[in-house]
Amino acid sequence: MTFRRNEGSGPPIVLIAQMGCGADIWKPLLPHLAGLEVVTYDRPGTGDTPPRPAPNPALPHSVFAAELAQLLDDQHVAGAVVLVGHSFGALIARAFVAAHPDRAAGLVIVDGSIPQFHLHPSADPKLDGDGSDATEIDVVTGQVEILSAPTPDVPALVLTRTHGRWDGENPPPHPAVEDLWQVSQRLLARDLRCPLLVADNSGHQMQHEAPELVAYAIRAVHTAVRSGGPVRVDPAAVADAGGQLD
Repeated sequence: MTFRRNEGSGPPIVLIAQMGCGADIWKPLLPHLAGLEVVTYDRPGTGDTPPRPAPNPALPHSVFAAELAQLLDDQHVAGAVVLVGHSFGALIARAFVAAHPDRAAGLVIVDGSIPQFHLHPSADPKLDGDGSDATEIDVVTGQVEILSAPTPDVPALVLTRTHGRWDGENPPPHPAVEDLWQVSQRLLARDLRCPLLVADNSGHQMQHEAPELVAYAIRAVHTAVRSGGPVRVDPAAVADAGGQLD
């Protein structure tokens, strides 16, 4: 898998992209994380990484997490990391924390996909890539993995898009799924015992539409990891970054 590292201080921050996307999707965010060590990568079939060889069966979230753990080993990323998962990447991050709790220092969920991933945005197979050889995601097994995993005890923050927005200015495909999505973000923040930040003006692509808010959340968790204290958020600073504390 293609691996990129921006040198910096503190525990490494690992950015995990949404379904079908590689590291390039994080480009608008990277200038806001200057001074921190940041890792991005392309999963097989995304970005610059070739697809998995045949027979290329459907894979649950735990396998994507295991691939990430192996990549960090291969690239000598030592110690615990701060995981930042966007959309489907949030499910990979949660599976990683469940399988490797000693390697997870912190967790940031960026409008994370709900465990009931098959509901949104359509009933079509979920493919991690654009080509005919893209890997299908085993969403049902993945749902069981996420819902049965223990709640991680790490500094965390959950971010969610503006209610009623999906892709840019477009509304979500179905209002009931939108309600389920938003409730799921609040339940996750409750389970993680962490703050929930809501974007003032952003659809699902928060790293593009609200990079200052995403960076604020990452830095807040990163600071908590380094200090050994709780995640602290300043409502005024959150507002300046384009969000609000739920």
